[in-house]
Amino acid sequence: MGITIGAASFPTLSAQPFGYEESDTRNGRTARKWEVAGLLTPSEWLDLLSAYDAWRDLRIEDTDTLVSGVIGTTISFSGSGPGGQTWTNIDCWFISAPNATANGAFLNVTVGLIDANEALEVLLKEQEAESEEEDLDLGTITIGTTVLKLLKPVDTYASAPSMELTASGTHFISGSKIPYRIKDVEGRTDLTGWNDVRTWYESSIAATPSTGDYFPISAPTASAESIVISGVKSTAYIVSIQLGEVI
Repeated sequence: MGITIGAASFPTLSAQPFGYEESDTRNGRTARKWEVAGLLTPSEWLDLLSAYDAWRDLRIEDTDTLVSGVIGTTISFSGSGPGGQTWTNIDCWFISAPNATANGAFLNVTVGLIDANEALEVLLKEQEAESEEEDLDLGTITIGTTVLKLLKPVDTYASAPSMELTASGTHFISGSKIPYRIKDVEGRTDLTGWNDVRTWYESSIAATPSTGDYFPISAPTASAESIVISGVKSTAYIVSIQLGEVI
């Protein structure tokens, strides 16, 4: 049995524990990993260090994996294991850096790697599960032609009457005592939906509303966030706008 990591070879293995890194085994969220130990000559050790350093220097500059949705910089892993197992050019990340202790003319070396594609799949599934857990079903609202998935209840009030003190120390009520209903909207859509909301706003403020209509009393704003749906990363737009009922 022997393995290669990049251009470095492990011709003499003392252990090659092949297994899985477990996140949620019940739901299949595992990734293949190899925790390798073996004897290397000083020159073989330097080859392994060079392979690790080259990977490390590029990997540290990669965009965060959960943002990019791609495996980024990897190291190629090949080898064979017990029972006839073989692995050929597996794209891997290091999960433990190479370490060595002297053993006569050789070095006892350990290093760990993980299948980058499987590890990324697990990370994306975990992110998707977290998003689903946090995603309450509060219904939808339609603004123009855009259906927004609500992130909070919308029905509330504005322009409430105020209570003030007179000089003699008694209260009096000022302001309208008629409830002024508004919809304080915050909901999720995509870029097309956000652009449609903006178009609707421009046309709505130029028109004359009727009694009972909801008229925009704030300009729409939006923020963006990365979400994962069925393992696919995309950008969601969180749109906010206030609509007031015309009395």
